[in-house]
Amino acid sequence: PDLENIYSKYVKGLIVFPLAHVCNDTNKMTLINPQGVKLNIYKQKVEQAIKSYEKRLNKIVWQALSQEEKERLDADKPMRYLENKAALNEALGRLNWPISLKELSLLENEILAGKLYIQQAMELQEAAKK
Repeated sequence: PDLENIYSKYVKGLIVFPLAHVCNDTNKMTLINPQGVKLNIYKQKVEQAIKSYEKRLNKIVWQALSQEEKERLDADKPMRYLENKAALNEALGRLNWPISLKELSLLENEILAGKLYIQQAMELQEAAKK
């Protein structure tokens, strides 16, 4: 009883369950309390990150292309890499890969992961409504 009185007197907050649990073995995150996350704000931030990564990816590829390759692709401004991946990889191949395919893959994987996170957030929102 004394302990309870001390807590009620000095602690001015609520105990909240953790928002997520990360499994060390699989490195996957599970939301325990989806109501504790502002999913709309989360989605907006992920979308901003995706746009930033896409812009960076497009810029890296564009800067690696020679003027001749840009003319061959009939492009006067940076092309969207993910939408024109085959043609751009072909052009980069003709230039003996001036940029690392690994670097492109890392950015591409981050973009795809971000899109997956947005999809999962939308599914959580739907599940929370039910």
